Amino acid sequence: MIKLLKYDLRRNASLLLVVVAALIVGELALMWSPLVLQIKLGLLICIHFAAAVIFTINNLMVFDYNIKSVSRRLLPVSTYAYVWASMLYAILNTLALMAIAAGPALYYISSYDTKFLGDAFDLPAYVWAELALEAVFAGIYGFLFMYAVIALTRSIVKKGVLWVGLLVFLVLSTVVDWVEGLLFHRDSSQVFSFITFKVDNGVLAHETFNSRASWNALGSLVFGILLCFVFLYVIKWCVEKRIEAK
Repeated sequence: MIKLLKYDLRRNASLLLVVVAALIVGELALMWSPLVLQIKLGLLICIHFAAAVIFTINNLMVFDYNIKSVSRRLLPVSTYAYVWASMLYAILNTLALMAIAAGPALYYISSYDTKFLGDAFDLPAYVWAELALEAVFAGIYGFLFMYAVIALTRSIVKKGVLWVGLLVFLVLSTVVDWVEGLLFHRDSSQVFSFITFKVDNGVLAHETFNSRASWNALGSLVFGILLCFVFLYVIKWCVEKRIEAK
């Protein structure tokens, strides 16, 4: 897996370095520009969002390339190694993006609204831990879902992969959302399950759910974990049984 990861990093080093360099140049240009603070914040969010989209698309392309490349027959690794190598590749890119964004984000937010930072740092440790765990799980679930879509698409067609992949994505996501809503009455657009935030009299605060909503959130989480294992099985079956290396 590590050898595969190193190969992916070397193969995509030029793109990654260009994006990182463009981010740093963009941050410095915004810092020295005479624009008002609100516009600087908006542009900062836009350039980092664009970088995140590029990194995500690149990660999916890396996984797609590996599962259909003839080199997978030459590497003594299991099918799951392609999943974990791509996942680790995504994590490293995400950490790099967060490291680059952390300094400017703190600088601009503290210049714009110091009270917001104070409220955020006053949140209990368990809230930060819960948010971090849910964010990590959401990332793992999201990438496994997309990897499963890619594997299914590659196992179905050899041409028109983009459009068939989009159709598979829409159908699969619709079915999953429908089943989750039917079983747990969950809103799939909600980012965090156990903690919600509100602004009360200008103060950032958090609130917990009642017991019924918490059980629904827990059930939804268990459902998501089970789906992750299903996605892994689907990927393994498609790669080993259906996708021809070329």
